[in-house]
Amino acid sequence: MGYPAKIQQITRKDSNQYYINFPRPIAMAMNFSKGDIVEWEIIDKDTLLLKRKKDAKI
Repeated sequence: MGYPAKIQQITRKDSNQYYINFPRPIAMAMNFSKGDIVEWEIIDKDTLLLKRKKDAKI
């Protein structure tokens, strides 16, 4: 079963940003915590891979 999510765009004077919110069941199943670092990898135009970065600092 999938969980649909909408892409949000925030338009500011000097930039545009896009946001994707994770549905709670996905965040809980992945055991995400506030401040976790993740990295997106583009597989192709239809597929993004999200990787958890362990011990990474931003």
